[in-house]
Amino acid sequence: MQIAWTKELEIGNELIDTQHRMLVLLLKKLDIALKSRLGKKVVMGILLEFKKFTEFHFLSEENLMAELRFPGLVEHELVHSNLLCQLNLFIAKINREQEDPEEILQQLVFWVVNHVLSHDMKIAEYLKSSTYRPIAEESYALYIRTFD
Repeated sequence: MQIAWTKELEIGNELIDTQHRMLVLLLKKLDIALKSRLGKKVVMGILLEFKKFTEFHFLSEENLMAELRFPGLVEHELVHSNLLCQLNLFIAKINREQEDPEEILQQLVFWVVNHVLSHDMKIAEYLKSSTYRPIAEESYALYIRTFD
C-alpha cells in the first residue's frame, strides 16, 4: 500500500493543504501500525484520530467555501456528510471484526485522493478567480509551515 503526499494534491490554500497532508500522514501511520501488527487497540485509536481530524478538516473546508462564497458549497457539504457516514461504517465494521483493516485502509486512501482530486480541485479553480479571500489568509505564514 503506497500513500504519500504529492504536490498534485495541493489546492492552493495553505490551511487546507496542510490539513490534507495531515490526513495523508494519519493514513501512513495506520499503514505502519497494520504492517507492524500493533493490535486492534492501536489501529482503532488511529482510525478514531483519522475520523476526528476528518470531521475537523471538513468543517474547515466548509468554512473556507463559505468565506469564498463558493457556489458548490451545499453539494460539497453533502459529499462530506456521505464520506463521514462511510467512515463511521468502516470503523464500526472493523470494531466488530467484520472487515479487514487493511482493506479499509486501501479504501480510505482512495477516498482521500479521489475526494481531493475530484471535489476539492473545484475549490482550487474557484479560489484562483475569486475576488473573495479566506479570512486571515495573510496570517497563514505565521502559523503554517509551507514546503516547497
